[in-house]
Amino acid sequence: KRGFEKLLDSKDVIMQKLQEKNGFLPLTDKSSPQLIEETLEMSKGSFKKGIGMLYKQRKIEITDEGIKLTDK
Repeated sequence: KRGFEKLLDSKDVIMQKLQEKNGFLPLTDKSSPQLIEETLEMSKGSFKKGIGMLYKQRKIEITDEGIKLTDK
């Protein structure tokens, strides 16, 4: 898959993993590529683009500790 389809997939994977982990993942844009790969099975670039989309849609908050689902 390329481009936009890949972004939608990464966004969905992040949302699914957040829901499985009670709305919090200890991952940030400063997390190691290895940790992101082990946790989400995606590249750091895909992760950053995915959380960017989710953040713009106000579905997640980004903190120093990680990402969490918003209450909305």
